[in-house]
Amino acid sequence: METVGKSFVRVDARGKVTGEAKYSNDLVPKDCLQAKIVRSTIANGRVTAIDISEAQKVPGVVKIVTCFDVPDIQFPTAGHPWSVEAAHQDVPDRKLLNARVRQWGDEIAAVVATDNVAAERAARLVKVEYEEYDPIPTIEEALAPGATPLHPDIRKDNIFVHTSFKTSPNFDYEKAKQQAIEEYGEENLIEVEGTYRTPRISHCHIEVCTSWAYVDTNGKVTVISSTQIPHITRRVISQALGWPVGRVRVIKPYIGGGFGNKQDVLQEPLNAFLSIACGGRCVCLELSREECISQTRTRHAAKGVLRGLATKDGKLLAREGDIYTNKGAYASHGHAITAGMTTNFKDIMHDAYGCRADGYSVYTTSAVSGAMRAYGVPQAAFFADSLTDDICYKGGFDPLKFRMENCVPPGFVASNGITYYSYSLKECMKRGAEFIHWDEKRKEYANQTGPVRRGVGMGIFMYKVGVYPISLETSSARMILNQDGSIQVKLSATEIGQGADTVFSQMASETTGITMDNVYIISTQDTDVAPFDTGAYASRQSFVTGKAVTPGRGADDLAE
Repeated sequence: METVGKSFVRVDARGKVTGEAKYSNDLVPKDCLQAKIVRSTIANGRVTAIDISEAQKVPGVVKIVTCFDVPDIQFPTAGHPWSVEAAHQDVPDRKLLNARVRQWGDEIAAVVATDNVAAERAARLVKVEYEEYDPIPTIEEALAPGATPLHPDIRKDNIFVHTSFKTSPNFDYEKAKQQAIEEYGEENLIEVEGTYRTPRISHCHIEVCTSWAYVDTNGKVTVISSTQIPHITRRVISQALGWPVGRVRVIKPYIGGGFGNKQDVLQEPLNAFLSIACGGRCVCLELSREECISQTRTRHAAKGVLRGLATKDGKLLAREGDIYTNKGAYASHGHAITAGMTTNFKDIMHDAYGCRADGYSVYTTSAVSGAMRAYGVPQAAFFADSLTDDICYKGGFDPLKFRMENCVPPGFVASNGITYYSYSLKECMKRGAEFIHWDEKRKEYANQTGPVRRGVGMGIFMYKVGVYPISLETSSARMILNQDGSIQVKLSATEIGQGADTVFSQMASETTGITMDNVYIISTQDTDVAPFDTGAYASRQSFVTGKAVTPGRGADDLAE
């Protein structure tokens, strides 16, 4: 290998270090109008009337649109590949602006003005009347008898989706427990049960969520956005507007972080609509840091109600878990993350008798949960490891030895049919234990007393790349030979800080034999000219887009 596997200076390093790299807001035209969203001051209810008369008097106000002015179209926001099968499509459960309020800060109107000061002043003067219902911010309140369904047109209660996964179709924890009692004797068994929780977390990317839009002379709306998924954003905008996809164009400049938050289509459809409502003039819609934290997407807060059964000599026999996630007001990435948690919890350990894991996605009147780095794996790992550690504590087992003896084996086939061809879990545990001197410190810290003590801990997790078999993985690349023998590489797989442009440049160099200094990758994506790719998520790009950059070369070839 001449290029792949070697260290190179990142191809985007100079531009980002010197400040020459242009992000969405660096490119906003000077005469661009500024938009501000009017947000609900209640968490659950319905807008009955909006008075914009005083807001319209503010000098500089160009247009005010309300939830009663937008198209009666519900659309999904999740950045998933679109399926032709209705059962696999993301759930459309929101409009550009919502008369039915489902969270504090829900978008109910928008002001467009010549500058931010005028837009913010006018937004504060918009008067809203509500029919208010009781808020239901927690999973327990949303599931309580009599709780108001947030989306009665989609679900009759607040359970968005419930799925059940088992290691075998006939597995039943209680029957497994009875079998264990008969086989080992009740006195030789250890059982642990508990409720474990993980919190909601904000992505806090450096660049806030921002976009600007205009309509060109041919009637095509163009949106320049800080997004991880330009082609999917284009499709969602077209769905929200009821327009053909070909009348929408999305451009993604450099992006200041995303971590999954910008894998949802956030303000772009509304931004496009505001430009159209203003006669095609350029309109910028930038969310504040407060809005990014409270009104975009978060990591799912989750609750795991778990049980585990093991023998007193350290053999894991059975586990079961009911995992509930706080979805918030809208579906966003739907049940995929919750389902991922349940399968990940089930598949990380080998249960001699089997395991059951049920997942429940629950609508609540709180911040919307969506994609965040590792897509449900952190919650699942916390649940599985917490239960494992509690079993080890009760049984007096060494947590490292217990995991080494009870983790899934090489060649394991997960419930979704994916085989674990790559396996180095035990080697990772072994090296980690050696690195932190696990055995020595366990002995050193064994008999401590007092309020302050030291300890060592460990955890394991598993992670797969890509979204197969849930969705189709597809990507494409275009390479153009220049007159001097150098090449231009154009992709729609987005560089969001993870180093993708450098990796693809190395792959292109390796494939063509053209040296790295003669490979020029185009970091800006434009859906009108860039070849199709679903975007940056699921750690997929080196494996999926890489196959488009290196036609005829497999992953094994590049790994040599």
